[in-house]
Amino acid sequence: MTISDGVQQSFEQHIQSLNGKNIESEDRKDGFIAIGFDLNIHGQTIPLSVKYIDQKRWLLLPTVSVTQCNLPALDHVGNNGLICVKDHQGEMFDSADLFGLFKYTVDAAIDILTNSLKSYQAGNRIALYEEIDGYNQTIVSDAPVIVATHNPNQSDSLYAWCINCSRQRNTPQFYHIKYLVDGASQHSPSSSPYTAIKVTKISLPRIEDFVIPNLFTSFDEHWWEQQTLNFSTQQLDSLNKKSKFKIVLLEIPTPKMHTYLVISYYQDMASNKYRNFKVQTLQRGWREYLLNRTGIESQLSNKKTVVIAGCGSVGSRVAEMLAESDVDKLILIDNDDMKTDNIMRHYLGVQDVNQSKVGALKNRLQQNIPELEIVAYKTNILNWLISQNSEQLSEIHSIVLATGHPPTELEVCRRLYTYDTSVHVASGWLEAYGLGGHVLGFKSNKDACLKCLYYDGDGNPSNYIKTSLFSNPSGIVLSKNITGCAGAFTAYGSVHAMKTAVIIAEFVIELKTGLQSWCATNKLPIDYGLEATKHHEAALQNGGYYSQPLSYIKVAGCSCCST
Repeated sequence: MTISDGVQQSFEQHIQSLNGKNIESEDRKDGFIAIGFDLNIHGQTIPLSVKYIDQKRWLLLPTVSVTQCNLPALDHVGNNGLICVKDHQGEMFDSADLFGLFKYTVDAAIDILTNSLKSYQAGNRIALYEEIDGYNQTIVSDAPVIVATHNPNQSDSLYAWCINCSRQRNTPQFYHIKYLVDGASQHSPSSSPYTAIKVTKISLPRIEDFVIPNLFTSFDEHWWEQQTLNFSTQQLDSLNKKSKFKIVLLEIPTPKMHTYLVISYYQDMASNKYRNFKVQTLQRGWREYLLNRTGIESQLSNKKTVVIAGCGSVGSRVAEMLAESDVDKLILIDNDDMKTDNIMRHYLGVQDVNQSKVGALKNRLQQNIPELEIVAYKTNILNWLISQNSEQLSEIHSIVLATGHPPTELEVCRRLYTYDTSVHVASGWLEAYGLGGHVLGFKSNKDACLKCLYYDGDGNPSNYIKTSLFSNPSGIVLSKNITGCAGAFTAYGSVHAMKTAVIIAEFVIELKTGLQSWCATNKLPIDYGLEATKHHEAALQNGGYYSQPLSYIKVAGCSCCST
């Protein structure tokens, strides 16, 4: 044993000071030590166990559990007896103070258990109801692998995507449930091994109607028979009308949000017995809930549609981030196919090679977030823009230009100014060799645009952006070549693409305007035979970032926004 006898004795002495009886210490083979004891709590003798790791420093607090005994469900106590002392947030303690940590954990657990027993005897179950979701998860023995891709509370047409089990002779067909989907908006896979089965949803009108098993008691057939006693005649009829194999979604109206259990079984009509009875919790996988978990408030009344023109190294990363934001619809536009040369700086991978970028990107994103609406156009952004009218453009939250082709993006901006509506535009591009990147945000039909950057200091039109980080006096070709002309590319890495994509995503979400530039701080233009500009010096002096408002970008005689 690593922990000294003196420290171990101090643990047992503290339990004795609490009037603990029948104290027994066990050195377990898994590297943990457990101390079991009986304690009188609120008029009952309750067996407890404290478990801690056999090390001289503790990075995790000990755990305190009620051991096997006949107790009702209690708030802050799992069905397995584990008393919830901590939530893992903001933990800071002296890992070498073993006695202090032991004392704190044991004392806190006893206080929690005492208050829980008092609440139960007073008939107060509010705290338990508030945490019933977590409590249910401690009862279910199977891993909670069922995912709801849509909010079950907003759908009466639910289907389970199931994987067939092997069917033996003279035995019923059983299924492994994987997902619950809204049948009105999404259908199950048509190919094997998935099968779609209608789900019976039963909503309890009151949380008090939910039968809560005692500690150490599982969800089983007896529990289900108890639970069905609370069902209305209509609910029982809907349950009995279904096939012999049943999948039931039980909706429990907890105070903060609904809790769900998935019950599946085969009912033998001759004996009325259940076979393969199983209860599993439901993992919430719909966007509104997941976004709220991240701290993003729901914007359901303000739908956001974003167009991403160019789904290469930058655009694909922007799509990835916006898919995980409160954007409701993505329109992906790109005419290229995925190639192996793209892999090391693209969101897609080798499995997507030779597929269209927009098609593969749409499939990948919707695999992760099925609720997200994505439309893919394998075409040029100009072709898409020509097909739109002012009313359609007014529904667009933002247009991302990540084509890497300045003439195309300048023409897009020129055409946007011919529409009656004003659209937020975010254009992003990278400098060669990962020396830096830029993002420009502006409103079409307003002063200052992408074209304004293509003027020199004297206000004359130029083919070069005036805020470039370096100049190219010797005419160096800013690309590398591996396998001949077809293999030419501009050198920059995945980190550089993602860095620019993050800025673009922020511009889109927050509707930012102005120019944001960043430059590498570990390498300079001179390292590549290039000459740094004043813009690079300004960015370098500001820790690698430099921002300018649109008023600094605007050119009075711009042929785009000043006409």
